[in-house]
Amino acid sequence: MKSIPIIALAVALAALAIALKTKDVDVSVDVQERNDALRSEVQELRERLAALENAGRPAVAAAPDVQSLEQQVEELASNQQDIAELALGIDSLGVLETQEREILNAYKTLIDEKRPAWERVKQAALLKRYGQFDQQAVDSMWDLFTNPQKTYDQAAALLALKGHVTRENRDDVLAALNQDIENGYQNGRLRYYGIEALEPLLPDSEVRDWLTHLAQNDPESKIAGRAAKSVGLPAPAALKGGGSDADRRK
Repeated sequence: MKSIPIIALAVALAALAIALKTKDVDVSVDVQERNDALRSEVQELRERLAALENAGRPAVAAAPDVQSLEQQVEELASNQQDIAELALGIDSLGVLETQEREILNAYKTLIDEKRPAWERVKQAALLKRYGQFDQQAVDSMWDLFTNPQKTYDQAAALLALKGHVTRENRDDVLAALNQDIENGYQNGRLRYYGIEALEPLLPDSEVRDWLTHLAQNDPESKIAGRAAKSVGLPAPAALKGGGSDADRRK
């Protein structure tokens, strides 16, 4: 009968051992899961940190070739020295100074209303060559055209305004030509330079009609021929109506 408690005790001890073992297994699994969760959080934090560092980090440029840069600097310095020496060489001859003075004097002459019209107009070619025929110069010549003091002032102005007649002031030129035709074709210079001033506006229909009229009716063959050339008509064979070429350009 005493053996029963011993057996019972053995069975109890075995059950306790099994229970403890099971508990150890449960605790081990729980710890493993927590470790895995911590590792996952740490990895996520590392990835986020790396992303933030990459976003805030400036792009790293390739290291410059110092030797190549030094060579380029030396070449640039050499070129600048050559230019400086060339400028000094030209300056020693007074070319730049003379040219600047010539352009300045031409500009002053062109806009000086007290000077004769043809003297003023002669400066236009020089100013155009050096890109100095600006809006003030154009306005000065239009003022000469609009308020002529002598017979050929308008013709002189149109000579200077070649390439600067626009559709806005086209009708003023056509009106001047019409007036001369009504007066009996008296101002050949006005008509000739009027043709050259209006030609860039082709194929404007109003301009074409007037140039065609001059090509077919102008009594001066040189003027009629110039008008015919501008609109693609054959040059007139002879003067019409017994006209004279007395009023030619000089």
